[in-house]
Amino acid sequence: SRAPSSSSYAAGRRRPLRAGAVGKIASHPGSSPRSPCTGAGWPELGAMTMSGSPGVPQGFFSHGLVTGSITFAVLGLAATFAALSCFAKETPNITKSESRRLGIVVVWMSVFCMWLTWACIYMHQMVPLIRPEHVE
Repeated sequence: SRAPSSSSYAAGRRRPLRAGAVGKIASHPGSSPRSPCTGAGWPELGAMTMSGSPGVPQGFFSHGLVTGSITFAVLGLAATFAALSCFAKETPNITKSESRRLGIVVVWMSVFCMWLTWACIYMHQMVPLIRPEHVE
């Protein structure tokens, strides 16, 4: 129930923090312990872009996001064609027009969910929230 001694850190189990590393970010002007992302040389969120002019946020119209969205739309159109021509069948329980409508709903709901997942992951990488600090 005791805190580990410094000798256990020296044995290689864990590396101790540098002196003052915990309070380093909070000690800069304009920052607080609850907001470690301000101060300490961190760029403003609007200044971090993947392409385009430096300091100009691209938002929803960044080149990669638009290209990926167009790609998902094309894949959705191809899947719609496949669903209507190959998978729409009439059975005793469902007519062919109902089968086509069901195929269209399934295809576009799937495309939307996959696009939304991809877009969130892509945009999360546009503005990273964590920046490593190299300690020598």
